[in-house]
Amino acid sequence: MRRALRVVALLVVAAAAGIAAIALDSRSGLDEAEHDVAAAWADVVAHLDTRADALDTANEAVRDQGGGARAVVGEIDSALVAWTDLRDGDDLAAQITAANDLEALGRRLRATVADSPRFATAAVTAALDAYEETALEHTAAAATQVLDDAIDRYADERGGTLRRLVTDALGYGDIARLDA
Repeated sequence: MRRALRVVALLVVAAAAGIAAIALDSRSGLDEAEHDVAAAWADVVAHLDTRADALDTANEAVRDQGGGARAVVGEIDSALVAWTDLRDGDDLAAQITAANDLEALGRRLRATVADSPRFATAAVTAALDAYEETALEHTAAAATQVLDDAIDRYADERGGTLRRLVTDALGYGDIARLDA
């Protein structure tokens, strides 16, 4: 019985030492990778602000037509508030998630408008066209690629399953790619 307890204690100590080694090994690479993501993100944010403003204008044009788009219009209003609240904060993952939410809602607004003759007005069409012109593929393709590459390097630094458990505990959570 004592021998089994010693073996268990030895395994616990070895596991703790392994986790500590992973943590020490991971920290500097993760700090550098996270810094690279933050720097790349800073280059994209101004483009996203312009895009959010254009989405707001398109959303207002649809709202002015009334009718069946109330749900998506309200969701865009909420997502724009979330974007504004998060964009100057420190939580990169939350900021990218908020930007992705706006992108998804922009696609949904476009689909809603396309499915309804009520929205086939010059004002709605012009506002949606202006929104489409702000697409990052047109305005910030290179900066978006740098961001995606930085996020990929960060994910690689986080490593496999065991290492991700440790990095999550250290506060280095997952960062989604920008869906633009």
